[in-house]
Amino acid sequence: MIVLLGRNDILKLNKTFASFIINWQEQAYNPALEHNRYQAGTMYDVHINKLRYYSQEEVDRINEERLEAYNREKDTMETIPIEDKYIKTLIYNFPYAPIENYTENLAAGILTLAEQLNWEAVLFLLVYPMPWLGQTNEYAPVKKALNYLKSIGVTDDFTGGIIANGADLEELLKYLFWICRCNAALPYCFFSGIETAFAGNICQYGNIHLHFYSETEMIKIRRAAYDLHMIEIRKCFENFSETGAIEGRRPVPVKRIAKRRTKPWWKFW
Repeated sequence: MIVLLGRNDILKLNKTFASFIINWQEQAYNPALEHNRYQAGTMYDVHINKLRYYSQEEVDRINEERLEAYNREKDTMETIPIEDKYIKTLIYNFPYAPIENYTENLAAGILTLAEQLNWEAVLFLLVYPMPWLGQTNEYAPVKKALNYLKSIGVTDDFTGGIIANGADLEELLKYLFWICRCNAALPYCFFSGIETAFAGNICQYGNIHLHFYSETEMIKIRRAAYDLHMIEIRKCFENFSETGAIEGRRPVPVKRIAKRRTKPWWKFW
């Protein structure tokens, strides 16, 4: 099974996941927060394609425009408090294999977790309402992945979520691996089960990051991960190239340069 749903419909399926998404969205994208605001200084101007000095008056106007866009586009729904429930974040990968084999192992592993732990289905949602097809990429595996999204009904303006289980979930994961790895301009894609107490994502290195809001949930997943020979790691690293560079990765288009914190949202509480 694979189904496309609007953002609110996805968020209603898991209250913890909804709070996680909206809190992360707030901390990462809200220009009203100091760590997200541009400051006066030398920054890149896309209109003239070079660095120039931006005055305080200019950046105030830019920040105001960004805030208006954020308030217009952000997810708005009633959520439950989860800050005090945060337990821990664990990072997993699978034993080394050529990248094509690793992708299959990762997809099969998440499918097995979902089935063994009775997640019913897996929810996928970009953390900010940007279109899934918002970044083009001619790198063959990514182009194939984007065409797959189109084949399941994702349109150019679709910002909602995807629900999948069974063979469709495994197939979807093989393609999402490449989109998460290579399309850096897209927001993080998080996943969870229906009414589970965690949120996860696959990073560009092919590692699975799991943020837990229930110790019981963490223990269950930890045990299942051990049985699947998943490896718990402390720090992400690139497994698939000798130089550390990621072939096919397309960066975020540079619009303006600004100093921003990179802590995950819960570190601000």
